Amino acid sequence: MDTDVLRKILGRFKLPDLRQALEEWGCVAVDGEVFVGGGPKRGVVDRVVRACQRQGEEIGLEELGTLDLVYNKMYSRSRTWNAYHFTGYKKKQNDSTVSADVFQRSLGKQLFFYFRHVLCVRQYNDALWVWLMIQDKSSTMWTPSNIVHMVYYPASPYIFTSTIKAEYKKYIIQALLLTLGYSKAQFMDLSGRDVESLAELAKRKHSQKGSSRVRHNQEDASPESRTSRKRRKQDEESENEDVIPEDAEDRQWREEYTRDTFGDEPQPILENVTYKLQASFKHGGVAPSMDDQPFHMTVKFSGSNVLEGMKALGPAGIAEPPFPSYLESLPHVGKNTILLAERRKPGDGDDGGNN
Repeated sequence: MDTDVLRKILGRFKLPDLRQALEEWGCVAVDGEVFVGGGPKRGVVDRVVRACQRQGEEIGLEELGTLDLVYNKMYSRSRTWNAYHFTGYKKKQNDSTVSADVFQRSLGKQLFFYFRHVLCVRQYNDALWVWLMIQDKSSTMWTPSNIVHMVYYPASPYIFTSTIKAEYKKYIIQALLLTLGYSKAQFMDLSGRDVESLAELAKRKHSQKGSSRVRHNQEDASPESRTSRKRRKQDEESENEDVIPEDAEDRQWREEYTRDTFGDEPQPILENVTYKLQASFKHGGVAPSMDDQPFHMTVKFSGSNVLEGMKALGPAGIAEPPFPSYLESLPHVGKNTILLAERRKPGDGDDGGNN
């Protein structure tokens, strides 16, 4: 057992979460005495390591990988996830997309053709969490830089990964394609720290091609949504019954537009949204020598939840509805890096447009 690696992984957990983590790990029986008396986290970690040593069972790379997987699930927002969309489905769905054990064997069989590795898969609710460490030819040691984390939602064409080394990326993607029965994988230009929100945004993009208004009207048609909306309105009216706002009609329009565009429910979490503009410079009387020269610009929005921030712009009076289509479509476009390209005139070359 590599006690240094074990100590390092255990030390990354917050002390209040350590007991739950060990229960989920399931590789060591830890009694309550380990946590009695509290004290520094280092002391608790030392007692856990000694309990592992007394147990006598070998804790190898796979067991350490499983513990690292538990940590990654518990603190999944500590890393950036990248979304991939699989297309060209070739085979009928089977249990390999549902069972963690079968999925691990199937994926391991494909990875075997490319490199030595250690693989662990756990199922949490409706998602498979995957921990993969690529082993260099000359080493069988713990190599953090070669570790890849993945989240796969069975029966869906999406997978979410941590950063993958360029030298391994095409092989890992190919192994996933063969395991799941697809022919092509494409990065969705969608990334963030909340993997469940990324999954929701990816699902929105491909589940319905209609407008955001149609989609959100369907999502919020539940009696609970209507009741909460009505209750909110009644509360607001009772609080302000003596106040007659001069802009009541305008405010109502803003609220209705926001509700139709974004819905009533909380928005999926996106920390960053980037717009990249590619157009031709129009001088407008300034710098005519630059007219029709390529003009590139990048605008980045950052915050705890950019979608919620944009949703609040209209009701707050900061932005005037209706929003441009590239903002209005953001909740269902399935990406947070968006290219805005100028539409070319006929004869100028390939057709352009907003992406």
